Amino acid sequence: MPHAIQGGTIALTLFLVGSLSAQVMPPPPYLEIFREEVKVGRAGAHVQTEAGWPRAFAKAKIPNNYIAMTTIYGPTEAWFFEGHGSVAEIEAVDKAIDASPGLTQELDRLSQADAANVNGLHALLARHLPEASNGPNIDPAEMRVWEITIFRVRPGKEGSFYEGAKLYQSVVQQAQVDAPWATYEVMAGMPGPTYLVFVPHKTLAEIDPAVGVGAAIQKAMNEETMKKFGTLSEGFMSVENLVFRPSPEMSYPPAEWIAQDPKYWGRKAMATAKPAAASAQAPAPKP
Repeated sequence: MPHAIQGGTIALTLFLVGSLSAQVMPPPPYLEIFREEVKVGRAGAHVQTEAGWPRAFAKAKIPNNYIAMTTIYGPTEAWFFEGHGSVAEIEAVDKAIDASPGLTQELDRLSQADAANVNGLHALLARHLPEASNGPNIDPAEMRVWEITIFRVRPGKEGSFYEGAKLYQSVVQQAQVDAPWATYEVMAGMPGPTYLVFVPHKTLAEIDPAVGVGAAIQKAMNEETMKKFGTLSEGFMSVENLVFRPSPEMSYPPAEWIAQDPKYWGRKAMATAKPAAASAQAPAPKP
C-alpha cells in the first residue's frame, strides 16, 4: 500500500495522480508503484483492509492521492500508483506522514491486519520517458481498464527498446488513430533495464486487436515493419502484458475525480458483517 513502508516511507497515476486534478493531463514525471500479491480467497478481505489507508490519509490531510488497480488478466495482484513531480516531492510526503500525530501507528496497524491478505509487497520507483510515449493526453478519471506491458531488456540492449518505441509510434501515425500510451523506466525495485508501458481504455472491449484501434494498427504494419520488430525483440529478455481495472474502494482519488463521477470514484468498501452475538447462556455441560 502507498507509503506503508515505514521509516521513510499505489493514478493509475498514469497520466494519473499526485498533485494532479481531474482533467486532460500529461503523465507525472515520477511514479511510485506498490505491487501486492493477494492471497487466493482473500480479495474481499483485502479490499476491506485497504480502505483504511485512504481514510487515514484523508483524516491526517496528507495530499498523497493514489489509484489502486486489480488484475483482470495476470497474477492475482493489486497495484497502487502515486504520481509525483520530483523525487524531492516524494520525500516531502514521507516526512509529512512521519510528522503526522498517530498516523504512523495507524498505518502500522493496517499493515499488520493486511498481512493476512497478501503474500508480499514490492515497491517500485519509475520515471516517465516522453520520447518513448505517445499522445494525446487523456482524462484518467474516465478510464476503466488499463493495460500494463512489462519489458525486461537485456543489459546493453536499451537502444532496441527505444528504437522499437519509435517504430511503433510511426505505425500508429500511419494508422491515423488515437492510441495514447505512457512509458516509464524502473529506477528502483526491479532488475533492470525494465520498462513499463501504460495503455488506457474506457472499456475492456478496446483491448481487442481484431477491431477498432487495434485492427487499424495491425493493418498499418507491413512485412518489412514486422521483420524490424522481430529483430528488435531479440534485445528483450521477456515481455509480459497485464490487464487491470481500477478499484475505487481502495483508491485515494483527488476530490475533483469524485465530483466528476461520484457514483464511481465515490464508492466505498462495504462494511463487513459482524458475527452474530454469542448466546449469553453457556451450554449445559455434557454428562
